[in-house]
Amino acid sequence: MSEPIEGDPGSPPDAPEPDSRDARRRFRQDVATGLTWTLIGTWGRQGIDLVVFAVLARLLLPEDFGLVALAMVFVLFAQLLVDQGMGDALVQRREITPLQIDTAFWVAVATGGLLTVALFLLAWPIAALLGEPELQPILQVLSLTFVLAAFTTIQIALLRRDLAFRSLSLRALAASAGGGVVGVIAALAGWGVWALVAQQVAATIFSVLTLWWVTSWRPSWNASRAEFGSLFRFGIHIVGGDVITYMTRNVDNLLVGAVIGPVALGFYVVGYRILTATQAVLVQITRKMTFPVFSRLQDDPERMVRTYNRVTAAAATVILPGYIAAAIVAPELIVVLFGGRWDQSGPVARVLLLIGPVVAIQALSLAMLNAVGRPDVAFRFRLVTTILTVGGFLVAVQSHQIVAVAAAYVIPAYLLLPLNLLWMQRYAGIGIGAYLARLRGVAAATVVMALVMIGGRYLLGEREPWVLLVALLGIGAITFVGALWVFDRGLMRDVLGFARQAIPRRRRPPPGSG
Repeated sequence: MSEPIEGDPGSPPDAPEPDSRDARRRFRQDVATGLTWTLIGTWGRQGIDLVVFAVLARLLLPEDFGLVALAMVFVLFAQLLVDQGMGDALVQRREITPLQIDTAFWVAVATGGLLTVALFLLAWPIAALLGEPELQPILQVLSLTFVLAAFTTIQIALLRRDLAFRSLSLRALAASAGGGVVGVIAALAGWGVWALVAQQVAATIFSVLTLWWVTSWRPSWNASRAEFGSLFRFGIHIVGGDVITYMTRNVDNLLVGAVIGPVALGFYVVGYRILTATQAVLVQITRKMTFPVFSRLQDDPERMVRTYNRVTAAAATVILPGYIAAAIVAPELIVVLFGGRWDQSGPVARVLLLIGPVVAIQALSLAMLNAVGRPDVAFRFRLVTTILTVGGFLVAVQSHQIVAVAAAYVIPAYLLLPLNLLWMQRYAGIGIGAYLARLRGVAAATVVMALVMIGGRYLLGEREPWVLLVALLGIGAITFVGALWVFDRGLMRDVLGFARQAIPRRRRPPPGSG
């Protein structure tokens, strides 16, 4: 039996009528409540993942993490191709039909099966090319995740379309917890690198089971070549952008593992894990929410621009100070979470986290471009980013320094920021001057916070890593809140008001009902 979910997946989104105050209020409440559940799911999942990762980091060796990270370069790439971007096409459309949903589902299942067979057969030549024979069986087992993931992609898209973030959050928490338990038990049993493989496969299985439990939609045996073509024309830009973004974020793993070695890759992966956690906690929450929200507002461009500017400014109050504070305490954070033998990962994490100011500005830009029907522009921007970043990786890896490779990831983001702002103005109507003006208070408060934290580190001197970590984060949080109140009280009130609205509460029935 399935428990009821918010909305009816497969029905067109109920966007608010332009002149209906009640509809707008309900829409804002849906968005705020959805944010709450997204926070619960994302932060809960990251908390579980970090605890599991910390336990595994104390039980396994750097080369174990390096081997699985090398395998995941190929696994995660293939997973991007499973639904061919048609899930996002379903989210973006004003109206969808059961035939379109069925078509997207069966295409995903067929593609997932083909990818499983392909990677299973290619595992040996890939391992031989990289000079890592232990990689072959790892790749073959992980290839099973493709066909498993195919049974989740379209259901996830339908839940996103209806802002049903409660069900999505429950699914994510169950998958992370289930996979984590399996991985830790396997590591304690002495499975070594296979504990990490078991964790990945188990998490995918739990994801499938819980998602089919919390959703009522089931596919029928229908498919249409015409509907496939219609969805694919939108989705190809999405999947193309995802592929080149993936290359930007994962070619460094491939190069470090192939040129410097799996041990160095293990240290690099642990440092990168901190960046991944901050992205999930500080950025992905907003990204998950904004694409379906902006898609609902696409027929009201003026309102969509106002919403974009307000949401970006509010998100920046968390993203910008969060990244910078994490960069300042990165060495202590690594040691406290994963143990002293991973201290070489601290400088890597610190450099990677310096990308924060750029992320605070452009975190939502690609979601906005997709929502207004310009995935082609988002694709072009991702392509330029990939070319510049991969070129930097190829140069940096020759130094055999993982910190240099980390810097090659960050620098292109700053170089391409003007282009991002220009294209947002041209294609989405986001005025550069007004947009940046809303971020001045957050930027100033973050600078004050950083200076106080750096000064605090100097005054505290040599302390236990956990003491420094707690003291500096506490000092930073208090300083930022006080500075933001001084520099931009209006934004502070906006954030507090939205936080109050996001508290889940029972919705009152309309007058005259029941």
